Amino acid sequence: MSDTATSGAGDAGGTGSRNAGDAHGVQASARGWLTLQLAALGFVGLCGALKAGGSGSTAPRGVEAVAGVLVLVALFVAILAVYLVGRTAWPHSATPDDPVRAARRLRTGLVLTFITVLLTALAATSAWWPAPETPPAAGQGGAVEVTTSTGRWCGELTRGSGALALEVRGRTVEILVTDVLAVTPVADCANS
Repeated sequence: MSDTATSGAGDAGGTGSRNAGDAHGVQASARGWLTLQLAALGFVGLCGALKAGGSGSTAPRGVEAVAGVLVLVALFVAILAVYLVGRTAWPHSATPDDPVRAARRLRTGLVLTFITVLLTALAATSAWWPAPETPPAAGQGGAVEVTTSTGRWCGELTRGSGALALEVRGRTVEILVTDVLAVTPVADCANS
């Protein structure tokens, strides 16, 4: 028998059997990456589900809309990424894929996975939008009792200039911070 008949594919140098080995190596790598890929995407989904169980979002409506679009784009990119890596891990035909094409498909799928995680993280930032600061309305839990070395004052904190300002029975009392011994929140000042 000649060398070309025993080289595996009838090509010079025996690259046919080497390509088959390379293709199987890419397949094995893709199977490992597919497991990690699905775990990462599952973790992203779990984080989203846990955060969604909390209180309502304080983000402006436009930010929520952008986040929704980002999540949908991330879902589409994730489906494409899983398909590419899965097709590399389990090819459609019994003959091995070209190792260069399979490696390129695997690389593209992994890059798309990282893009998916990035898009999902960016969309999730809207859930942590800071809540607007709203001071309590008069008589609605903003009362404090201030204890000083000369006595006690009960009222609502107001803006002062260099001192602790307290609204007590319609008038503003300013107390030097150095005189304050304790500040205690109270439900109301009826008992003081």
